[in-house]
Amino acid sequence: MSLHLAPLQEAWLAEIGVDAQWLARLRPASIADGQPREVEAPRPSAVPPPAVAVETVPAPAVRAPRAPEPRRVRPEAPKAPATVADVSGLDDLPAVADRIRECEVCALHVGRSHAVPGAGCEQAPEYLIVGEMPGVEDDLAGEPFQGAVGVLLRAMLASAGVAEDRVFMTNVIRCRPAGGRSPSADEVASCLPYLQRQISILRPQRILALGRLAAQALLGSRASLAGLRGHEQHYRTADGADIPVWVTHHPASLLLRPSYKAEAWRDLMAMVSVHN
Repeated sequence: MSLHLAPLQEAWLAEIGVDAQWLARLRPASIADGQPREVEAPRPSAVPPPAVAVETVPAPAVRAPRAPEPRRVRPEAPKAPATVADVSGLDDLPAVADRIRECEVCALHVGRSHAVPGAGCEQAPEYLIVGEMPGVEDDLAGEPFQGAVGVLLRAMLASAGVAEDRVFMTNVIRCRPAGGRSPSADEVASCLPYLQRQISILRPQRILALGRLAAQALLGSRASLAGLRGHEQHYRTADGADIPVWVTHHPASLLLRPSYKAEAWRDLMAMVSVHN
């Protein structure tokens, strides 16, 4: 074993009692003999180690966020206006009724048993009662307000002092939609000219609209039934005549919701008291 000791290290070892012979053993042979030996440089290996190829993995390309494409809105084809009933040349109620019975302006005529023109007092009636559309019994009989609905309506009118022989009854829609569904806006528009022509011929003193659909069609309004009930409104004919209009629940609704009967009764009494 040999160590390369600096002179200061040897002096320190001698001080702590390490003898000269033992120190000579620690010295390298070249220094002990007084003849320094060449230290051979390490020989290069005959075969250089193979180079290690470091594969460089390219970083994934970061794409810039794609701007959202503007949403393409397909233009809607213009809606064709509803085909409306032709009432030209209809100067009396029988002529209007005949045109209604033969009407095929909208598709509702396909499933009807009978169209329902209206019935009642035809000479300046005190009241024009306007419902929404024919019921099942109305479709079979060709007359408005048949069955339980008609019984309830007539009882209410009689209780309010409205004589039936002073009333004309009709509907906005004259053919019953299949299954009793609500008529579409186009179907209402198709049939409305018949009602307008009847009003111009009848000239009633006042109009009672039964239900939201009837009230909105008469008044050209989109308000709710609650917003239209309880106060006098007005219908203006083509020649400028002004007719008071009152709105209340339809009798069919009262049969389903008896709690509405008190409201309908107050509406009737308000209408009668104002005009008596």
